[in-house]
Amino acid sequence: MTAEAPVAEAVPLATLMSVNVRTWLDQTDDGEPIAVLMLTYPAPQFDEADPTVVEATMRHVATSLGAVPTGEPVPDVGVRLTTDGGEALLWFPGTGYALKVQHPRWVRALEQHGVALLAVGLDELSQVASVAEIDEYRNHARATGRMHFALARAGRSLGGAS
Repeated sequence: MTAEAPVAEAVPLATLMSVNVRTWLDQTDDGEPIAVLMLTYPAPQFDEADPTVVEATMRHVATSLGAVPTGEPVPDVGVRLTTDGGEALLWFPGTGYALKVQHPRWVRALEQHGVALLAVGLDELSQVASVAEIDEYRNHARATGRMHFALARAGRSLGGAS
């Protein structure tokens, strides 16, 4: 008999409503195109965020999606994305909630290749960060183990690991 993996507590709707979603198209190590979806904690506009709260929140998001830290083999977490009419939905296990992605090129790439790389950053990032700031964030997060990854499949129904 095999032990079942512990089920993470569902991510609250308030967290999902506040998470920053960024998309881009990248290439795998084999040169194949892949859609990337990065989730980060939004930097508050007027106050300072508590880094402990930010990290705990984003670790919860990463765990709920089955994402693992940089350097570990990236798990395939099964179907977590659905597409319809030029939109994609990223579904969170244990909830009826999904994040909507409305970037036409990204959604087309997801539909064409059927898989996306999910990246969850453990630190805050401004909603208005420039491309250079986002690149710096990604590079720093990877170098310091502050980014978690998972491969999510697109499908008509949800399945895979929970």
